[in-house]
Amino acid sequence: MLIEELPRIVESALFAMSVDLSALEGHIHASEDAEHLREKLSELGLVAFIADSSILPRSSGIDPKPLRAENVVPFRSPDSMRASIALPHSGTVSGMGIPKGVTLIVGGGYHGKSTVLQALELGIYNHIPGDGRELCACLPTAVKVRASSGRSATNTDISAFINNLPLQQETTSFSTQNASGSTSQAAFVSEAIEAGARVLLMDEDTCAANFMIRDARMQQLVARDQEPITAFVDRIRQLYQELGVSTVLVMGGSSDYFDVADCVIQMVDFEPRDVIRRVLDIVRTSPSQRASEGGSDFPRPRERAPFGNELDSRNEYGHFRISARDTHHLVFGKMEIDLSDIEQIKETGQVQAIGHAIDYAKKYMDGHTPIQEVIDQVMLDVVRMGLDVLDPRCTGHLAAFRGLDLAAALNRIRGLTIHQE
Repeated sequence: MLIEELPRIVESALFAMSVDLSALEGHIHASEDAEHLREKLSELGLVAFIADSSILPRSSGIDPKPLRAENVVPFRSPDSMRASIALPHSGTVSGMGIPKGVTLIVGGGYHGKSTVLQALELGIYNHIPGDGRELCACLPTAVKVRASSGRSATNTDISAFINNLPLQQETTSFSTQNASGSTSQAAFVSEAIEAGARVLLMDEDTCAANFMIRDARMQQLVARDQEPITAFVDRIRQLYQELGVSTVLVMGGSSDYFDVADCVIQMVDFEPRDVIRRVLDIVRTSPSQRASEGGSDFPRPRERAPFGNELDSRNEYGHFRISARDTHHLVFGKMEIDLSDIEQIKETGQVQAIGHAIDYAKKYMDGHTPIQEVIDQVMLDVVRMGLDVLDPRCTGHLAAFRGLDLAAALNRIRGLTIHQE
């Protein structure tokens, strides 16, 4: 073991002669270009960018490699939305820039709407050469939001979207162990904003219908004072204008979002088209019959401060236990935290690291420090001292994660104690 096996392991792992240096250089260049591209987005007033010739479709739902079929359609930006960005290694690249504000992705079924959104939600990561999405980038503060019936919520202010519940249930400090589709999505939006999200990514297929829209005829049947939900369509512009939070929304079922959109992309045979002028014509000639129910201002969510003294990472036998079963389940002491609706977590090493980060963050959770400040302090420590600050054992099992995903995991702990200011 010492004379034969260990030297072979060292040689294969640490010596340059065992590595394809050209491929390594290409990998580094791809990452540097992606980082540079992502840093340029805000400067250009964009939330995302997809380069021309990118291959967005995947081989299958369980195979993340790019689709290699002969009839695959490379991405090509509409001329009106094309942006050009100079990169350190790839030179000047052109592609579709998605501006800040409210963007709709529309089109018929199976024309590529969700495929584009999936590329955007993974644009927070650098891709390996050959992935097809190496030059697809999104602001790192983008959060994919969806409904998740059955999740828990603790003292979350969802009053911007839901109010006047039956039995006088409080929504400025909403708690439940079994959220409905609409309350779970309202909580997700509120928690994401609280944690610092600046872009919301949504696909109508995974959203609660009554959270997204209430049409004109339903407004006639169900009076406003009998409907606790303020539909997202009535808040989406306020989110951008008052809080600076942009939204990219896949919407194929309701034209009421035309009235609040800054940009509309129609997918036709997997090719994007800029149809905002056509949409404005439709809005002018066929105005919506629904009444806006959002009021004049967006109610800012109240700050919350968690307590860490009740978060115990020991199992029923008193042993330290933090483990990742998969990307959807985190075992923390005696608890199992369901992360299945946090779709931007892609590695078990991230789940493992988030578990250790929750344990590490307890020293900052005093019931007075807001969640965002707790998360910011943990992430600052990770930047300064590396991921190993979270687990002194240096196991090598941890992968980088975002503070937004750490906050989302924290918010899904059943029984978490949170003080609301």
